[in-house]
Amino acid sequence: MTWWCAARDVAWTWTWQAYPGVWLFVLGIGAGFFLTIRRLAPRHAPPGQLPLRRGEAAWFVGGLVMLWVATDWPIGALGAGYLLTVHTAQWILYTLVVPPLLLLGIPAWLPLAAAPGSRTGRLLRVLARPVVALLITDAILIASHLPPVVDGFRRSQFGSFTVDLAWLVGGLVMWWPVLAPNPAISRVSYPWKIGYLFLSTLVPIVPAAFLTYADYPLYALYELAPRVNGIAAITDQQAAGLIMKAVADPIIWLAMAIVFFRWQRVEEAADRAERARRGGEPSS
Repeated sequence: MTWWCAARDVAWTWTWQAYPGVWLFVLGIGAGFFLTIRRLAPRHAPPGQLPLRRGEAAWFVGGLVMLWVATDWPIGALGAGYLLTVHTAQWILYTLVVPPLLLLGIPAWLPLAAAPGSRTGRLLRVLARPVVALLITDAILIASHLPPVVDGFRRSQFGSFTVDLAWLVGGLVMWWPVLAPNPAISRVSYPWKIGYLFLSTLVPIVPAAFLTYADYPLYALYELAPRVNGIAAITDQQAAGLIMKAVADPIIWLAMAIVFFRWQRVEEAADRAERARRGGEPSS
């Protein structure tokens, strides 16, 4: 039974194919999240507030929709064994688009449900450290783009699932220091968040450069795959390298700009509060 998108030695066709494993995976994440909210809210959600606001639910559902789009047919099938450009687009969705949407859907009280001394609590705080997050994210990026990994893992459904899951985990870890919804979990200041996001753009330069400037295809899987619309393997590879930087970097630049403007609003609010406090003080 075909349950997950993997490489296939057959000519590409636009005939729809079902991948039930993808549906169960996405539905499982959604069901697990909402059941966790329902189970923990009575004890941990602030009294008098909705345990999950509509905006948060919308962010999380949006992340699930993008996860489904990135994993199911046709993107999942094309990326798993036909076009390296689509493979790279999947990496962008899994790492830079889906995780921030999911994390924006997490209410601020939920991470605090894990006691600081518990394994989960300690893990959440360790992963909120930018150095740790960068090391994990970059290790997943480099490892998942090594030719033996791509050529070996993408040929089986379980291996392809492992690559996709690693990208998702790496993306969640990458965005956690920036979007952890409670200061008790992440105490990274706004300037450090901007610097951290900038640093996250540096390591992808390495695989992008190899893909763009190599004189020959790096992955036998995509070199020997049946051609889609007559796109040559080396052309596909060079385009994948360009996409890795030309599309991924602007997403992070946008995030840096959002963090900057939030920082500016916080500083302006603090200045107004300070002026109001001084204006209310009696003159000596």
